[in-house]
Amino acid sequence: MSLEELNKVIEVKKMDLEECEHELNNRYYPSIVRIAMMNYIVNLQEQLKKHDNDLINL
Repeated sequence: MSLEELNKVIEVKKMDLEECEHELNNRYYPSIVRIAMMNYIVNLQEQLKKHDNDLINL
């Protein structure tokens, strides 16, 4: 993956993370949906950390 492609992926994931966090904090969802959203947020955060480390190692 090129650096440009990696940067695009990171930006999309950051926007998705912000949107999910905003939705989770500002709307009512049933418990099971909230759990799924929290898991997704954690996965996105881990992926972004991995991408940040990949950029450092380039």
